[in-house]
Amino acid sequence: MSTAGADFPIERIASDEAPAAEQLVRVRAVYARTFADLDITPQPGSSFAWCGALRRLPGLAIASTSCSAVRVTRGRALGDDEELILTATIAGRATLRHGGRTAELAPGEVALTRGRDATVAEFDAQTRWIVLRIPLRLVAAAIGDIDAILVSAVAAPEPLSMLLRYVDDLLASNGLERPETLNLAVAHVHEIIALILDAAQTGYGVEKGRGPGALRLRAIKADIVEHACSRELTIASIAQRHRVTPRYVRKLFEGDGVTFSEFVLAQRLARARRMLTDPRSGEETISAIAFACGFGDLSYFNRVFRRLYGATPTAVRDAARGGSAIAPAVDQAGRITGLECGAAGR
Repeated sequence: MSTAGADFPIERIASDEAPAAEQLVRVRAVYARTFADLDITPQPGSSFAWCGALRRLPGLAIASTSCSAVRVTRGRALGDDEELILTATIAGRATLRHGGRTAELAPGEVALTRGRDATVAEFDAQTRWIVLRIPLRLVAAAIGDIDAILVSAVAAPEPLSMLLRYVDDLLASNGLERPETLNLAVAHVHEIIALILDAAQTGYGVEKGRGPGALRLRAIKADIVEHACSRELTIASIAQRHRVTPRYVRKLFEGDGVTFSEFVLAQRLARARRMLTDPRSGEETISAIAFACGFGDLSYFNRVFRRLYGATPTAVRDAARGGSAIAPAVDQAGRITGLECGAAGR
């Protein structure tokens, strides 16, 4: 299947381009065919204003919106896959209600909901927000207990900043049109979402992780996610980019209950699993995927992959083609267990 940019057009809508009586209808029509059915109601005393850009891609749907004070009810998202929906407030404030839970989102905060359930969101005037839909199976390896992290405000500034750059690029009319660059951008968005999921599960929410060490660790993790497949990724190169010592990097990860090498390896294996389960990589050989994900030794890749997933890469690919999924081994804290790091990422 081709994924050239022209095959997945960018939809744009601005309420002031339509007569007042037609504005809500037009906005709803664009979102319904691209993202999900929305019931939009202006807040009392507020005149309606809405400006949005949307794009539906394989494995990802994105929308960036600026609006007046409104109440938005989203029905079940389009598609047959169970989906995870990420909502981030860039400016202004939002309140999400989903499954009996409520999250208040300040600027720079993120909340996760399920696509299969309706969500009610109330936005203050002049709020800018983004929302992304992604099949849950593509990030399942990064999630321990999904119910534990739903509808909670999460502050993950470095991953969110990186995510915004990708969203802006994917919604730019003159960028990311070639199939290979478009596919790579979507894959990177999946990885950044996995990092935000990690932030949600390891205490980087609004209540925790505000110290300089936690901020530094989040920045380093975001850097690793972006460069996980590079053969040049080492603790020394990371330390140099962040102007700290390798020893300090090790201490940050040890305080998080994981080593630098384990985190790098987990990112590479997660990327390999996503490629193995992605139909767009169906023609790639196992060895090509391993090398693309930063592994220089195929036997080592097969060994650690099987230790994590309890199955060979071929078995995971075959299971995905049959409509099932193989989850990683995790401990009670949701950390990946049984990984042999060898020299990877050290």
